[in-house]
Amino acid sequence: MTEEKYETYKEILLENRKKILNKIEEIDRSWSKTLRESTGDISAYATHLADLGSESNEREKETRILDREIRHLKEIDKALKRIYKDKYGTCTFCGEKISPQRLRAIPETDYCITCKKNIEKNNSRNHRT
Repeated sequence: MTEEKYETYKEILLENRKKILNKIEEIDRSWSKTLRESTGDISAYATHLADLGSESNEREKETRILDREIRHLKEIDKALKRIYKDKYGTCTFCGEKISPQRLRAIPETDYCITCKKNIEKNNSRNHRT
């Protein structure tokens, strides 16, 4: 892969990384709010149980989003390391080149399409047993 291509993918990965960090920061800010602030309740009365349930559901949803974003961030960081080690664009399983179409669609990928399909097929078999 040419140095110019590396730079293009590096820029995409860094931009995606920045977006994820912003989303994580946004979730962190929302978690630091008190319950009254997050529900918009400014009265002196106790918070209603339904509001507590809604807030709990929101926190669970944000936890799942946070978990997904952190995993995605780790994948991006691994891809950036592969760029710095001059191994980007090569499947970490079979060693073949990853197609440019796949890298454009999923720049953090570390598997060619064939290996990724095989891994997913094996994982689905393991989950059925």
